[in-house]
Amino acid sequence: MIRYVKTILFVLLFFSTISEAETGSINLGPLGKETGDKKIYQNAYVEISNSFSSVLYNITVTESPSQKRVLFIDDFQSGQTFEMSFSKAGEYEICYSSEKRISSLRTCLKVDVIKAKLI
Repeated sequence: MIRYVKTILFVLLFFSTISEAETGSINLGPLGKETGDKKIYQNAYVEISNSFSSVLYNITVTESPSQKRVLFIDDFQSGQTFEMSFSKAGEYEICYSSEKRISSLRTCLKVDVIKAKLI
């Protein structure tokens, strides 16, 4: 009986922790425009994809507020995806441009990387 209760409690705690973060994918594109902060778990792989019908340029992932660059991709083809994980909890930004010029207007998405914990 005690083992059964422990199992139920563990499952409830597990699912309450999972509900804090979102799925492991980030869509850069018009079809699934990301709004607000995206929450993902530390060390969990996240798939980042380009669903625009054109190339995205100067993809950068930076750690906030230090602005330390974690990743840079010169051009990201339409339909292309890559996976990455964040080893450090905190706030990050994923920014990109629709033009090759470095000085062109950039779109940024905030990502909040959280530690997985049992409640």
